This record gives sequence, C-alpha cells and structure tokens, in this order.
Amino acid sequence: MNARLARQSYGKHQVHISRVIRLEDSTHRFSQVAVDVELEGNFEAAYTEGDNSLVVATDTCKNLVHNVALEHTIESIESFGRSLVEVFLQNYRHVDQVTTSLTETIWDRLNDCPHGFIASNRAMPTAQAVGKRGSALQIVSGVRDVVIAKTTASGFEDFHRDAYRTLEDTDDRILATSMQANWTYAGEPACYNESREAIMDALMTSFLDHYSKSVQQTLMRMGAAALEACPAIGSIHLIMPNKHHIPIDMSPFGKQNRNDLFVVSPEPFGYIEAEIVRDGV
Repeated sequence: MNARLARQSYGKHQVHISRVIRLEDSTHRFSQVAVDVELEGNFEAAYTEGDNSLVVATDTCKNLVHNVALEHTIESIESFGRSLVEVFLQNYRHVDQVTTSLTETIWDRLNDCPHGFIASNRAMPTAQAVGKRGSALQIVSGVRDVVIAKTTASGFEDFHRDAYRTLEDTDDRILATSMQANWTYAGEPACYNESREAIMDALMTSFLDHYSKSVQQTLMRMGAAALEACPAIGSIHLIMPNKHHIPIDMSPFGKQNRNDLFVVSPEPFGYIEAEIVRDGV
C-alpha cells in the first residue's frame, strides 16, 4: 500500500483544574478551567515505525498542566495558556508547536460569603495560545454560548425573490442567537481580563443600539464595535446562528396573534458568520 503521513499532532484533552487562591483577608478566589494540549513536532517515527522514544506521554502532558497550575494564580485563561505553551517549549526541544485551548467555568460569589460561590449561567470564556518555535506566540480569546435576544427593533425585508421563496417580509421580529466570538490579539494587552470586558461590553451594546435589518448587518456592527473598543486586537470572528421565533397562527381558533405569541424552532436554523478585520490590515 502506498501511503504517507501528511500531518500529525497529539496531546491531552479536557484536563480539568479547580484553583483556590486564599487571600490574606481570608477571602478566596475560585477558578475552574479545562485545558486541551496538542503537540506537533518530530513524532513521525511513532506513526510509521512504532518508535515511541520521542513521544511525550499524554499523561505527562496532564502532569505538566497540573504543575504549572500550582505555580500560576490563573488571573486569566490567556495568561495561563501562555505559561503552559512556554513551559512545554522549554522542556521539550523536539516539540515544534504547542497549542493550548482553554475554557473557563465562571463562579460568582454567593451572598457575599468569602468562600461561597455559585456557578454562573453566563457565557463560557475561551482562549487559545499557540507557540511555534521561531514565531511570536499567538493568543486568540473568545466566548461561546452567548444567548441573547431582542424582541423588537429587528426585521428582514426586500431579500431575494424567486420561485422557492415563501418567507414574508417583516419589519418587527424577534432577533435571537447563541453567539460565538473569537478575537485575535495583534500584541499583548495590558490586561486580558479588562480587554475581554471591554470587548463584551461593546458587543452587547452594539447588539441593542440600532434597528437590525438583518443578522448580517448586526454582526458587522458588533464586530466593528469590538475592534474600536480594544486596540490590541486585529480581528474578530463572529458566529451568530439565527434562532427562529415563528408567530403562531391563532386564526383556527378565531383569535388574532398580534405578534405576541411565538413558537421556537430550534432546527433548522440560519447560520451567519464572518471575520471582521481592521481596515488596511
């Protein structure tokens, strides 16, 4: 059989870390992070010859994550991901590239108790750090499962007409989505957490501050607002599926639905995504 190895990578996924930081005033900070580690490098022989001499065991990857976490306060998942990449590259000279992908579970303080927390229902922060020898380390931050909606100031009109179109124009509809966003840093910001907060504030404000002619238009406005809010990022990628809320026909019951009652249609859904970059980049 004629076959060759085109590309390869391996690592350890879903390494879960819960980190308690005990402050001097007896207040605790609680962080919960899941880490995926993937290594690329001179591992071809493991695939082609069964030679494991250069393979860093995935269990070893897990142990290294634990050791770095013990020394790291996990102020942000971006800084933790960066530290992991740097330690992997320092320890394993035959590794050409390390990618760490992280998600964070948010815990809010419960009833002002210094050591009590409640899991938040807010969106899940994400981060990815990629370190390749000879190249600058790249940080991509993001968020997923941002479930947002507005019940007016949204419509969809004058779209393409053909024999297959059945959807009617509307100038008043529910706009709902479960947004995913990823933004790429052009340089290291003063504070990743402050940058994330500024970006999220800009995204949420711009979602609401206009009449939306389409999800596409709103997505573009949101991306542009994020770029303006955080000069440290060079681009942002947004995924905004259109979660349809369809007016229920009440005429069989002799009643009129004045755009007040809807059925949620989870599938199929509209899928809208785009990458927005700074003009001139």
